[in-house]
Amino acid sequence: MSPDLINIAKLSDGGSSEPQIQHRLDLLNKWNIPFGSKILEIGCGQGDFTLVAAYMVGDQGHVTGIDPAPLDYGAPMTLGETQDKLRQNPIGNRMTFYESTLEEFLDSSVSEQIYDYAMFVHSIWYLPSADALLPMLAALRGRTKHLLISEYSLDVRGDIAALPHLLAAISQAEFNSRDNDLDRNDNVQSIISPQMICAVAQKAGWELQKEDIVESSEGQEDARWEVHRVLSEEYTLRSGSSEDGSRQGFATALVHAVAESKRALGPSPKLRTLPTWLGSWV
Repeated sequence: MSPDLINIAKLSDGGSSEPQIQHRLDLLNKWNIPFGSKILEIGCGQGDFTLVAAYMVGDQGHVTGIDPAPLDYGAPMTLGETQDKLRQNPIGNRMTFYESTLEEFLDSSVSEQIYDYAMFVHSIWYLPSADALLPMLAALRGRTKHLLISEYSLDVRGDIAALPHLLAAISQAEFNSRDNDLDRNDNVQSIISPQMICAVAQKAGWELQKEDIVESSEGQEDARWEVHRVLSEEYTLRSGSSEDGSRQGFATALVHAVAESKRALGPSPKLRTLPTWLGSWV
């Protein structure tokens, strides 16, 4: 990784570790984004990927990040605090942030007419279902030359150290699929598989060009975050709230499965974040 990028990331002080930055750099290297590209990032969150993309496109490029979450959302720093830090760093002029849904943004006067790339980077599982993705991808037709999506693969690829992450994600998706039980504190609102994403993109009029896999960086924290969330006392109490006995049994079994899969890795388990699937469309 470039020392310049590491230093710029440290200046932003958004809490992103070197493995998290490296993972986003690995995604961009797979996509081979040219210098000078104009990027629209949907679901930018605290801007980890926005920063890396802005670094990669150079001073002639630009990254516009949009996210509907309120600016006081997030920890240890909020979205607003992190985005302010990013604007102040040496490449801050290459990034612009908007608190907006995709529909609102595309209808606004600030939206550029055509972007080189529209990207969803680990933001698909924040959606309530695949049905919510269809109008977004349809709206991007004619507004971007390329569509790029990355999300976790559901294949642990033979690595049992990634199994706790998969089960923890399924557990959160199960809870948030219950009527009126959505919890925005979860990083996983639903699980939308690569096959489902491809089907939705095709329905929206996009032609798939390439699929790829990026293995998780050593030390990438996503698995630890999701497993810790599911095994917390708060989550156990919350997930036990279903009035449907059969569904409650399933939810409880999933929490047990997360605990057992972690325990099977030994007394000091090194959890592995799931591989990331990438798709590219025109």
